[in-house]
Amino acid sequence: MLISARSHLACLGLMFSLSMLSILAMSCLPAAAQSERRAVSLQDALEAAIRNSPQVKEEQFGVMLRESQRKQADAARFAQLDLTVVGGPSPRARGNQLDSPDSKTNAEITGVFGRAIFSIIQPIYAFGKINNFRKAAAHGIAASQAAVHQKATDVAMLVYQAYYGYQLATALENLASEIGGQLSSTLAKVQRQLEAEAPGVDNIDMFKLQTFEGELNKQINDIRQGKALAATALQTLMALPPATAVEPAKTSLRPDQRDVEPLDTYLADARWLRPEFTQAREGVKAFEALVQAAKADYYPVFFVGVVGSLADATNRDRFTNPFVFDSLKDDVAAPIVGLQWHYDLGITAGKVDEAQAKLGQVQQKSALAEQGIPFQVRQAYLEMEQHRDNIEATKGGFRNGRKWLVAALSNFDLGVGEGKDVADAAVAYAKLRASYFQSVYDYNLALAKLDHVTGRDVAMVKTLLPDTRSRQ
Repeated sequence: MLISARSHLACLGLMFSLSMLSILAMSCLPAAAQSERRAVSLQDALEAAIRNSPQVKEEQFGVMLRESQRKQADAARFAQLDLTVVGGPSPRARGNQLDSPDSKTNAEITGVFGRAIFSIIQPIYAFGKINNFRKAAAHGIAASQAAVHQKATDVAMLVYQAYYGYQLATALENLASEIGGQLSSTLAKVQRQLEAEAPGVDNIDMFKLQTFEGELNKQINDIRQGKALAATALQTLMALPPATAVEPAKTSLRPDQRDVEPLDTYLADARWLRPEFTQAREGVKAFEALVQAAKADYYPVFFVGVVGSLADATNRDRFTNPFVFDSLKDDVAAPIVGLQWHYDLGITAGKVDEAQAKLGQVQQKSALAEQGIPFQVRQAYLEMEQHRDNIEATKGGFRNGRKWLVAALSNFDLGVGEGKDVADAAVAYAKLRASYFQSVYDYNLALAKLDHVTGRDVAMVKTLLPDTRSRQ
């Protein structure tokens, strides 16, 4: 009867168990311990899940990491100050450049000194190294932001599955209750007829109806378990307290009413909206810049600057002879122009090869996206069409099945029908009605998946992303 729906709920439970097993184990409390019940809309569930997702926040900190790298690359364009200040005991030095009563070989400590050594260096040309690091950092930020969007849309898909899964379980539970009520009424009447030894009724009718009732009760238990699992998944995704039970504000399962565009439109959107394409494009540009930055290490860095030192001691005379320099007493500063060139036997070449290898990896990921994503879009589109057609196919079927069941019940009540006819009609109606609900669930989820594989859901999750900086 409800075999297909029950199998789907089992798959749904397995999916959530594998993806969130450790979290669900902590949050699954008995119903008696839950003191608050909260009804949430789909939009509220999406917003809470995305804002509270640790995975999304982790990716956002990755963006902050890239931004810090860009700050470092930007700052490399400007002058840098190195300052060292030291102090200590000072050997006495009296007299002048020609004569002094003190000796370097027999120093006498009679005072202290202080000295500041400084350099201000401004790079003026680095063969594109600094600019390429800046480009790589900028593209790295864009790639990390796309990773945030990708993770947020993944979380949104989990919400859709749990939310629609709860609605599916509710619809199946109501259907089972409807069939169960009719079955109980029929069983009671068969029992009375058997006791009255009415003609046309035997124990086989009773046994068949009781067998059907047992199977129905088992499936009701399975449905309720799937419903509880979907509610727990929503509660976990939304990061609600364990004492808060959650359920969709709209428990009825209806087909999502929206206009479906041609396949080519979705394929075109995926190329520009899908986060994986953005990551691939920006990643290639970032590593191309890093390759050029690595090659710049083959060449020197030209710079200008000022270097010098300031020093004073309590027990020394200051000399004026330009050929004599006392590092503990004299002050000196001078503008300079120069170059810094590091040369090694293969290390720079190895770094260039490493950067080119990473670039090749990213290029292959880009090629994989070019191949795989269009296939995903076509697959999702075909699934959407299939489930849409299934809705129409099962809608007429279960309506006729309902008429069959009503007619069988009427004939049985009038004494011209058999109990097994009621059971057969009930089974047929329940199967088609359950298939209809399954098709509606699959169709709604297929539309969400179509938005996901084309990247159209990125615009939605952008408005729901948390502000990680304000929570540090």
